[in-house]
Amino acid sequence: MKALILYLLIWIISPAFCQESTWHSPASFAWNSIFHRMTFREPIVFTPFEVKAGYLNYGGKNYWSGAPFNSSTVTVTDLPVLLDSTQYQFNILNALTNRQGMFIELDFLRTNLPHFLIRQNYFDLQIGLGIQFTDFSNPSLPSDSGKEWKKTSSSSTRGNYYFHPRSIGLNINTSLAWQISRTRATYLYHSFGLTSLSLYETEGGDRNLRGTGLNESFGIGTKYIFNQTQGNFLYTLGIEAKWSRLYISSVIADDDLSPIQGIDLRASGIFFTSGIQFGGEHTDGDIAYSHMIKNDYISAAENFEYFLERKRRHSKREKAIKMLQYCQFQIPYQQVNYGIKAMYESDYNKAIEWFDAAESEAEEDLKIEIRSYRRKIASIFLDSIQNNKNQMTIEEAEKLTRDALELFPEHKRGNQILAGIYLDKGILNTDIGYYSEAIQNYLHAIELYPPIETIILEKFNQLINAFMKDAYFAAKAGELHLVIKSLKSIIELNPNLENELDSYIIKLETKLKNLTMNGDNKYAQNYIEKRQLETMQDFPNILQLGMTLKEVKKIQGIPKFIDEIDEAHRHFEMWTYPSDSITSRLYFENNMLVRIED
Repeated sequence: MKALILYLLIWIISPAFCQESTWHSPASFAWNSIFHRMTFREPIVFTPFEVKAGYLNYGGKNYWSGAPFNSSTVTVTDLPVLLDSTQYQFNILNALTNRQGMFIELDFLRTNLPHFLIRQNYFDLQIGLGIQFTDFSNPSLPSDSGKEWKKTSSSSTRGNYYFHPRSIGLNINTSLAWQISRTRATYLYHSFGLTSLSLYETEGGDRNLRGTGLNESFGIGTKYIFNQTQGNFLYTLGIEAKWSRLYISSVIADDDLSPIQGIDLRASGIFFTSGIQFGGEHTDGDIAYSHMIKNDYISAAENFEYFLERKRRHSKREKAIKMLQYCQFQIPYQQVNYGIKAMYESDYNKAIEWFDAAESEAEEDLKIEIRSYRRKIASIFLDSIQNNKNQMTIEEAEKLTRDALELFPEHKRGNQILAGIYLDKGILNTDIGYYSEAIQNYLHAIELYPPIETIILEKFNQLINAFMKDAYFAAKAGELHLVIKSLKSIIELNPNLENELDSYIIKLETKLKNLTMNGDNKYAQNYIEKRQLETMQDFPNILQLGMTLKEVKKIQGIPKFIDEIDEAHRHFEMWTYPSDSITSRLYFENNMLVRIED
């Protein structure tokens, strides 16, 4: 429960410590996400061709003031055709179906010339050429009085005339595009040029009533850009709304063919577009920017570096450098946040990795914060050892303690707990007869935590008694080198005995050199036996490691079973004392008690 509370406090409080900033305000996040995603894009430099096709409606000078597809009746003051004084109406255009047409345009060689002059990618201003073709509906000529309309061609085989406008024009077109994403661009369009027009057509296909004039169009559109893996160009598909005016002041016709002198029509329509383009690709800089506005500075910095390496002449290179520097400054804060998240998820190894990564480039204030998190993790490790020591092996507890001290060497509890672990290791070493290892572990414990010396001295007294027994049996067996080792270990445990034992050690070493193993080592035995009795007086009449077979038999009695066993290249004599409640086993090595099992 305490750990859970600690995690929650870390999670809640940590943002207050972290000085991480953001590239944008919360209010501007949506704006940047939508409109600045292509900050570092490649501009559209060239459009070889683009085809536009669709249907349009037309009317007179008041057509644009109504709905885009005005279906109202064309009045005498709002005619799209210019009539002479003999005619005041042209009622065949009253119906909407008679004011429709099919429009096809081919734009080609549209080039982004400003880009090559000022090298910018905010928008794409392209200028090119275009060919327009319009084919309008073909109603029959009027039958009203006031003017005799010539309805039949001079060639009787070609049939009657119909009002069938058809135009073809050559234009200079300009588009101003703004690419808001890697797949979407919005643009404004303008075209202006010359148009050739014919108004009449016979049933046999003869055309008459021709003229030349001007055509101007305005449009707004959007297109979808298809990314493809092959080639360095992109396909586009879009839709465009267009408003246009066609004006021809005079037409050429046979005498008395028609009262129509010209045409002045306004048209509008919706058209589908398709083409190919070069440029408009997103770059590593755009990927970096998208990461940056999401506060993923690690990924952003990586992609900015790619971008700067590959686009050495990009118009936004300086901006990319500034953003890279900003991201690099923010990376340690992001790494700390990742570390905090890992702590919350109890993934302490990952948390430590993030804190280590952040610390190398962190400012001093952030380093102080990182050290506080290290201390918290170290405290969690030490709490775990104290609360779960019985479920851990000594090796696991020692590793976890050293991990805690490596995280925060100044932690006061760390050395205390580690000293306790060395104490446990020393006790285990003593139990299995590894006395030299026990000495080293006890000394390490005192070095780490001096107050534990009181407990260690008690363990030393037990070891002195065990060494006395080892020396005694070694002397009886003539193993003088083992006697010398045991006596030196006694001095290491209790330096106050150095003067008392030194002379014996020198004599034993001399005996050992002369290889005179004829019983002359009885003086050592006598001394050891004397010291053994002295030290044994302090122990109650209970089993103690280091006792002889005779001493154990005096306390415990004769065992029911005596077995010889070999374990880990060592030979033991095992005494078994069975009872109703518990079975005790005593292990002797070289006639000395080295292990007790219940």
